[in-house]
Amino acid sequence: MAALVLGGADLATRDRISPSALTGAILMLLAGVVVGHVARLAVQAEERLQRAVELEAATRERERLARDIHDSVLQVLALVRRRGADLDGEAAELARLAGEQEAALRALIGRAGAPPDPAGAEQDLRDLIDRYASATVVVSAPATPVPLPARTAGELGAAVGAALDNVARHAGGRAWVLIEDEEETVTVSVRDEGPGIPDGRLAEAAAQGRLGVAQSIRGRVADLGGEVRIASAPGAGTEIELIVPRSRG
Repeated sequence: MAALVLGGADLATRDRISPSALTGAILMLLAGVVVGHVARLAVQAEERLQRAVELEAATRERERLARDIHDSVLQVLALVRRRGADLDGEAAELARLAGEQEAALRALIGRAGAPPDPAGAEQDLRDLIDRYASATVVVSAPATPVPLPARTAGELGAAVGAALDNVARHAGGRAWVLIEDEEETVTVSVRDEGPGIPDGRLAEAAAQGRLGVAQSIRGRVADLGGEVRIASAPGAGTEIELIVPRSRG
């Protein structure tokens, strides 16, 4: 822009525009374009270097956490899982829960300390939700990708996982997960056929410090600018709708 202004001013102040003056203005304009392009490349290179430094630091921190947790919590959970696998009753149930928490913690370690995603990075929500599919969890998703900002997809996937944990603990039986890709929002529904949630139960649990729904589900979705809708009745199961906007605007 500066080169264009200077070139125009130079031509405007001349009594006669000669070919050499016109050539000089064109060369000045080209020089301005080149300098601007080089400056833009320098900024991009600096941003990439910063991301590389963050990634290296995050990798070191993740490895440190993995070592510390492996030497303590994971070894205890693995021991409980192995010792309780041959027992019956509540001990076997504790062993199963220990195995599930061990797997979840290992997955968490793999994600711990990850640097912020580059601007504009997206992830297919289906890839995160499909991992919950099992003999008791049916996942239904669109045939086409459901791209969301990587952080949004990760938090929404974690909220779905928390909802399914509640189903396993309190409802048992089967659960159904449905992904709906709409124009401005994405909705994930988690439905079960359990005993339902009695009136006031969620408020009572929050007052007792049991904040699974309040923080793991509502908190995550609220941070994304979305909302959670819960429909439940005694004996009629529960349906939780997690609705998030594609962008917080």
